[in-house]
Amino acid sequence: MPTKEAITVDSPTETPIMRETRKAATIAFARVFIGVFWLFEVTVGHNWKIGGFGSGVNPGWLGSGAGDAVQENIDQAVDDGTWHWVALLYENVIAEGATIFSYAVVILQVAFGLCFILGFLVRPVALIALTMDLSILFLGNSRIPPFFVAAHLLLLYTGAGRFHGLDGRIMARVQSMRGRGASAIRWLIDLPLLVSARAQSVVMAGAALAAIYFFLQMPMRETTRMNLVAMELAFLFALVAAGFYLGRRATDRLSVVAALLRVFIGVKLLHEIWVRIDPGVNALPGWAGEEAQREVFETVVANHWQPFSWVVDNLFLPSTAFWIVVFGIVQVGVGVLLVLGLWTRAAAGVGLVYLGGLSVLGMTRYAPFVFGLLVVVLALDSGRTLSLDAQRIGQRPPRYGLPIPRRAIPVLAALAAVNAVAATIAVVGSGGIAPDGYTESMGQMTTAMVAIFSALFALAGWLQLRDERGQPSLIGDTSVGDPSVPASSATDAPPPPGGTMAPAGGPAAGPAPGGRSEPVG
Repeated sequence: MPTKEAITVDSPTETPIMRETRKAATIAFARVFIGVFWLFEVTVGHNWKIGGFGSGVNPGWLGSGAGDAVQENIDQAVDDGTWHWVALLYENVIAEGATIFSYAVVILQVAFGLCFILGFLVRPVALIALTMDLSILFLGNSRIPPFFVAAHLLLLYTGAGRFHGLDGRIMARVQSMRGRGASAIRWLIDLPLLVSARAQSVVMAGAALAAIYFFLQMPMRETTRMNLVAMELAFLFALVAAGFYLGRRATDRLSVVAALLRVFIGVKLLHEIWVRIDPGVNALPGWAGEEAQREVFETVVANHWQPFSWVVDNLFLPSTAFWIVVFGIVQVGVGVLLVLGLWTRAAAGVGLVYLGGLSVLGMTRYAPFVFGLLVVVLALDSGRTLSLDAQRIGQRPPRYGLPIPRRAIPVLAALAAVNAVAATIAVVGSGGIAPDGYTESMGQMTTAMVAIFSALFALAGWLQLRDERGQPSLIGDTSVGDPSVPASSATDAPPPPGGTMAPAGGPAAGPAPGGRSEPVG
């Protein structure tokens, strides 16, 4: 007998259009978030290149020393024991044109950020970005690149440029046009490479075999660094294979993608306390000894702004052992609940408070990446599929979006502006933000992160409110149907069984029997 929670009744205060517009705002949030973080990374992040705020360019990437960083990374990867076939490619192709590749990498990473922010050619750009993600992983970098992989897969699947992006506006203009030019534009935006079931099966099988290969390769790597890379690749390819397999059998395929993102974030939280146990301002609190965590707190006290350093000095340092236990319980608890899909919304909420607190305390390298994707996990209601929550919530409509009240939007915008001004004043007064300066520029980095996320939340709240009032989108039209269906096919093909779809900027079509397979991205 169904429980009370399992009875599906649309709330009188929430219409299907409201749910769809909140979903669109969430996907736009994810797209702009990863675009901003690409620009942050290439200017003042750990792998900075063009610099910013008074730092000048990275001489290993640009200028007379262009190509030096590429060669150094290749040499390090080979010394660390990267795969032989990868080393052959690096040494015989990329190293031979290190200067050209250096400039190409810089241009591409800046382009990633701008295209994602504007929502322009998101699918092809995300596919190119995934290729770069893999090349960075094979160099031995396994901490931050997996987050970019997860985000790029999400953008690729959803065609995120069609949600408040330029892709949506362009598709609305060329949707009814005829001719090769219009067809080419529609194809480029949709990138319908995996429309057929056979193509999906080939990619699914390839991803599964890659996951097995890298899993079996873990004990064969020469260094811990490459062991971690093999583990990340096995996990990511396994998620891709699972996504294709489950997505072909689901009526709500976005719920499958959201569930896999939820599992990914849960595993990463557990990874940071069970595998990478050493804490740091560029990491999360691990499960190391009291002395190691005390060193992190002392670093915050020495480098952060008041009153943050005062809080750490007076509340955290005297009780370091206690906070190690608190951090461990919260991080493990949230990670386990996300993996299982149990009390998902509550776990995501606690995780956001935890990660937000760590970011404000100065841990601005790793925590913000997890925070941003966890926002998406919450806003896409990711506990509806592949979860223990699924039995409890039954077939209720998804609760998309972020609970941002109308009155909070100007407050968030003001908070973003105030922090941006504060960061600017601090940068001018100190002579600039030190690239990769998560310690020496801790105050500026923290203020920048607060400004970024305040602006992102204000944007998401405004988009939700604006669309619910029936007003035009911010920088494009909103596709409100199944995002994985090519918009250009909406006029000449029925939707997949149990699904809905809409051309960019148009109303959602109702479900119809039959139809062809959709690209999963």
